[in-house]
Amino acid sequence: MTAVLAPVEDAVRVPWRRAMLALARVEAVRFARHPLTLVAVLLFVSPWVYDLVTGSTDRYPVLHDKVVGLQLSGLFILGGGALVVANLNALRAHRHRTDALYSVLVLPDPWRTAAFLLAPLPYAAGVTLLAAARIGALALLPGAAGRPDPAELALIPVLIALLAATGVLLAKLIRSAVVAPLAMFAFAVAAFTVLVAAAKGNAALRLLQPVMFGDLPFALPTDLVDRPSLRHLGYVAGLAGLVAVAALFRSGARGRPVTVAAVLVTLVAAGAGAAQFHTDDALRRAAVTATDDPAAQQACHRRGDVTYCAFAGFTTWIPGWEAVLQGVRRAVPAVTGPPLAVRQRVWAHGYPTGGSTSSSADEAGRNTAWERAAAAAGTPAVIPVGTRWGDDNSEAVFAAAAAHRLMTGSAFAPSTMVCGARGALLVWLVGQATPATARGLRKLDAASSGGLAFMDDTTFMGMVVPDRDAAPGLSALRRPPAEVGALVTAHWTELTDPATPADRFAALMGVPIAPEPPEKERTVCTA
Repeated sequence: MTAVLAPVEDAVRVPWRRAMLALARVEAVRFARHPLTLVAVLLFVSPWVYDLVTGSTDRYPVLHDKVVGLQLSGLFILGGGALVVANLNALRAHRHRTDALYSVLVLPDPWRTAAFLLAPLPYAAGVTLLAAARIGALALLPGAAGRPDPAELALIPVLIALLAATGVLLAKLIRSAVVAPLAMFAFAVAAFTVLVAAAKGNAALRLLQPVMFGDLPFALPTDLVDRPSLRHLGYVAGLAGLVAVAALFRSGARGRPVTVAAVLVTLVAAGAGAAQFHTDDALRRAAVTATDDPAAQQACHRRGDVTYCAFAGFTTWIPGWEAVLQGVRRAVPAVTGPPLAVRQRVWAHGYPTGGSTSSSADEAGRNTAWERAAAAAGTPAVIPVGTRWGDDNSEAVFAAAAAHRLMTGSAFAPSTMVCGARGALLVWLVGQATPATARGLRKLDAASSGGLAFMDDTTFMGMVVPDRDAAPGLSALRRPPAEVGALVTAHWTELTDPATPADRFAALMGVPIAPEPPEKERTVCTA
């Protein structure tokens, strides 16, 4: 009897496999054209369309950070839609009350479940091509910086596969279409909770969630990015495999293949997940060097009489820096001090995260070490610029650093207070440099209290102009630039003298100024 049945079973297995693949193809088409899938894709691409229509595309994208942004969209928009659609498709027979008819079909339930698990894969592959096209388009921009990590780009379809498999598993556990949306909501809440915990210093949670959020509020050079992307990809792929095996097991799949698959995906998830916590001493040393003495990691370019030094991948930003610096210089009759130089700076090591703080003494020490290293590299009194660029605030902060250097002939110190006529002149120089610095100046003024603050965490910069001294500079921006520029040129030495009060600036420019406060309320200036 056994000898007779064995060939029959072998003969049946081939049609099962063919039937499963045929069902997977049909379900893949249904998955791709489901209204929720189409809405998710539209939401995914809508920011790109908006940027294209309005002309607001980031002209200076950091490509490896843009990929992480696409991962977030892939997780919550595309992945959330995939979870619900996969769940609805797997529950279709139950919702239509036709699941009893499956007992008369040749294809068993585990094979049908495998077809539902395979169905989202073509959609995930299509999304990958879409994301790659987006990153490729950004990479073609003249100001694109950094380079995308293929492993981080490959994480997007794996995230979709993970959540789609979760939808199938939920359909096998609970026969209700309400469960999938509730599960996605619970997942979003949990992800937010983990994000908050990671921001408070629990770095382990950052590595264990599906997307590795950056723990710094600014971009790092590509070679300093501390994201174990390939290991994280293996970890998430292992999780997706575990969920898929669980769905097959729940549908009745048993035997050695299921056991072997379960062991393999468990080893992949656990091994890759644990490997993420391996620390790279060479990367840490490179981060320390980039923070204190970055010259060895930077390339310098001479443009006119100014030297511009940037980290690898960021040299495309030099024309933007030059435009702002020359906009400030346009109104400056003479430059004092050593030859002008701009050097990129980043706080890659020791940045206070997780609620920690950095003391003024520590910041002063880091700044002194950096200035000495910059002078040793041939760029004394250097103008610092960070790894954020293209937004109005960043350009205004850089313009302030450039104006301070042009007025004083020396680099700024942390927590610099620029008072008197110098403060008013600095504000005017920033506002007249470019339209972007003018917009940034207005935004910084609206966000400041007690003084107009120019802050940049990536360069340790903290420059403040008291409100009373900044007001005449802001008022002067409303006067014809040529008239104010002529007065600045004629009285440059007087206006850049630290002893000249803001009242003198206001009198020269014909703008109002608030009365002098009582002596005990006056600001003590340091520069």
